[in-house]
Amino acid sequence: MHHTPIFDPLRFLEVQLRLQVTLGQDGKILLSGLNELSVKRRQQAFRVVQVYDKLLRMQLDAPKPELRPSVNKLLAQGKIVIKNKKYVLP
Repeated sequence: MHHTPIFDPLRFLEVQLRLQVTLGQDGKILLSGLNELSVKRRQQAFRVVQVYDKLLRMQLDAPKPELRPSVNKLLAQGKIVIKNKKYVLP
C-alpha cells in the first residue's frame, strides 16, 4: 500500500525554505529569513502561512521550539484529522 507523504507546513517552512518561524507578541506568525528567498519561494511561504494558519498555530504553541509537534504527532494524538484531503479539528 502506497502512502502519500503528509505535508507538514512548519517543517516545510523551517527545513525546505530555511526560515525561522515564531509567534509574535501580537499573535501574528512571523517568518525570519525571507530576504534570502527568491520572490517565488517568498510567495510560497506566505501562501503556506495563509492556508495552514490554524495548524501552524497549534504547532507553534509549545514552550520550546524543540517541543513543537509535527503533523504526524498531532494526528497520532487525535488533535487533528484528515478529511477530504484537508486537516481539520476532530
